[in-house]
This record gives sequence, structure tokens and C-alpha cells, in this order.
Amino acid sequence: MKRYDFHSHLGKTRSGDANNADQLVKELGEFGITKVGICSLSGNGMKPQNDLVYEAMCQYPGIVEGYADIDPKAPDAFLEIHRTLGDMKMNGVKFMSWKHGYAVENCPSLGPVIDEIGKYGVHIQIHGGASPLCTPFVWIEHAKRRPDMRFVFTHVCGREFGYSCIEAIRDLDNFWVETSANMEIDILRKAVEVLGPERILFGTDWPYKPTNIEIEKLYHLGLNESELELVFYRNAEKLWKRKEQHHGCITHEN
Repeated sequence: MKRYDFHSHLGKTRSGDANNADQLVKELGEFGITKVGICSLSGNGMKPQNDLVYEAMCQYPGIVEGYADIDPKAPDAFLEIHRTLGDMKMNGVKFMSWKHGYAVENCPSLGPVIDEIGKYGVHIQIHGGASPLCTPFVWIEHAKRRPDMRFVFTHVCGREFGYSCIEAIRDLDNFWVETSANMEIDILRKAVEVLGPERILFGTDWPYKPTNIEIEKLYHLGLNESELELVFYRNAEKLWKRKEQHHGCITHEN
């Protein structure tokens, strides 16, 4: 069975440990992971972090999918959206308000930034939990107002918000969850029960979490072979395809 890692990182870790694209691809490949989506959040600004991701995309085409890091309060946020999603052809955007130091509930520029991203048809990933700046529920309201855009809560919103976020997005079919770094088996089983395997994505959070455990835990959720295929790679394939707006109709690029 193919395995695509929907959520990993590149660049120095929070503790300052270095890594590179060769190491990323090699270590994940040892566990049968043949494609990975990455962002970089540990640098000193959007542009150098996004440049690092783009270099990895160019080094490993067809293996590395890049996600843009966008700070909605930055004066050049719109320019960076066009550079990363337009010129660099990244296939997603990661928001982590904790890293950029803003509260989602009080960021007037966020809505227009989301709308600009929507023009490119890519999904949005949100780090929910782990910080008072990362409360996830405002994102649910943004998703409700934009049914044609696709949103993903990474880590199933962690231990503190996992249960409540799963229930809150129960009827929002444009919202998915990603499994890395959440070791609460009851939360993961709740995601299967409420959202179904069609809205769950496998990730490893490399280099922060043990890859073998991130894989193994999914085999304890009562999923059959076809359901595991959805979680391990089919859902990722779907979200890595851009959605384009054509005269009011949404179509998928080939």
C-alpha cells in the first residue's frame, strides 16, 4: 500500500537541530513513504522558509509537495501568496499563528488573505491547539463561509481540542483532520466514527515524531484495507489537486 505523508517539516527544529531534504526523503522512504508534503516554520520569516521548501521541491520533484508559510499580518503577505502559489506552484498553505504571534480571533487581515489563497484552489492547513494563539474554532467559521475551499486541522487539533473540533466539523465536508502527533487513541477513533476515513489524512510531523509509531497507530483504528488506503494516500492525492474556479463552476485540474 502506498503511503503519502501529508504533514511534515523542513528546516532547523525548535531545539536548533539541522536537517535537509536528503535526510527527509531517505528516512521517510525507509518506512515506505514515497511522497511528503512539507512546510518550514522555524526560520526568521516567510520568504527564507518558503525558499527552503521550494529548493526541496526542485530537488525531489514528484516526491516533495510544498506548502507555503503565510503570515496574514505581514505587509507582503499577498505578494508571498502569489510568489509561492503562483510562481513556485506550491500546493497548500500552512497557518500557525503561534509562530507568527497573532490571535486568529483578532486578525482583520486574515479573511482577505484566505480569499486570496482561495483563488489558487489549494487547501489550507491549520495548527490548532498547543497555544492560546492557536484556538481552532474561528477557522471553522471561515470554512463555513467558504464551502468551495478545503481546510485541514493538523494533529486532529491535539489533546485539548480534538474531541470538540471533530464534533464541530462533523457536517462540514470541506474540513479534514490529519493524524500526526496525536497519540490519543480515543480521539483518533472518534475521528473515524464521526468523520469517516474519507476525511482523515496520514502525517508524521517529521522530524519531531517517531515515524514508525505514526504509521502503526493507524492499524489500531478498526479500518479495513480500502479505508486505510484513503487515510494513507488517496485523500492526500485529492487535496494535492488544485481546484480552479471557472465561471462559477469548480473543476479539478488534471
